[in-house]
Amino acid sequence: MSNEYNFKIPTITNYEVNYYFSDTETLCPARIYPFHMHDSIEIYILLEGDVSFAVESSLYKLSAGDAIITKPNEMHNCILNSDSLHKHLCFWFDCGSGFLFGDFLSHDFGKNNLVSPDAESKKTLSNLYEELKGASDAGDTHRQFYITLQILYILRKFVSGESSPQILPDSLTAILRDIDENFSEIKRIEDIVSKHFISRSTLNRLFREYLHTTPKKYLESKRLAYSRMLLREGKSVLDACMEAGFSDCSNYIRLFRKHFDITPKQYKDSKKF
Repeated sequence: MSNEYNFKIPTITNYEVNYYFSDTETLCPARIYPFHMHDSIEIYILLEGDVSFAVESSLYKLSAGDAIITKPNEMHNCILNSDSLHKHLCFWFDCGSGFLFGDFLSHDFGKNNLVSPDAESKKTLSNLYEELKGASDAGDTHRQFYITLQILYILRKFVSGESSPQILPDSLTAILRDIDENFSEIKRIEDIVSKHFISRSTLNRLFREYLHTTPKKYLESKRLAYSRMLLREGKSVLDACMEAGFSDCSNYIRLFRKHFDITPKQYKDSKKF
C-alpha cells in the first residue's frame, strides 16, 4: 500500500531579500548605533563579537550564532560593547507573504526578538551562510533562493521560544512602559520626571547606561515609528504628525527626513510598502 501526499501554498508574488556579510578581521571600536527601523523584516546574525541589541524597550545580549529578528517599524539598534571583532550578516526580507513570514511577525513589539538556535542548528546555519556567500559571489540566483529558504526554515523552529532580555531596574521598566503606552501624550521630558518622581540627571543616566540613548531621542523614535505606521495607513502628513504627539509639523518633517532620508510625504507616496 502506498501513501499519496499533496500540499499547496499561497502564491508568493514577490520574494525579495537584501543582505550583506561582514567578516573583517579588523577590531571594531566600541560603538552605539542609533535607533532605527525598517519597512521589512530584519534578521541580524552575530558570528563573532561582543554585541548587544536594543529592541524597543528590551535589551538582549547575543552569543555567536544568535539572531535578532525585528519586524517592520520595530525600533532597534546594535551596540558593540567593547573593542572586538564584529563578524555578522544581516538580511532584509520583503514580508508580503504571510505563509513564509507569519511566524517571524507574530511577536509583540520588543518581545522575544532574540533567537538562539541549538548548537547543531548553529553549525548547520554556519555552513549555509558559507554556501550563500559562494552562491552570491557566483550570481547563482536559484541557489541563493533555496539557501535563504533553508535558513528561514531552521530559524523558524526557534522563533516561538521565549527569549529573556537583560534585566532593567524597576524604575526604568516603569518609565519605558509609560512611554510605550503614552508617547503621543507626553509633551516634555519633565512630564516623565514629575510623574515618576525621578531627577532629570538620574533619568538621563538610566537611559545612557541601559539603552545607550537619551530620553528625548527614545521618545522621538517612538513617535516617528508610530507616524510611519499612520502614513502607511493613508493618514495625511499633518494627521500623522499630530496623532504621533508632535506639536510642530515643520519640526516633525525635519526629524523624519533626518532619520529616514526622505520626507513624510515622499514616504507616504512611495510604493515600497
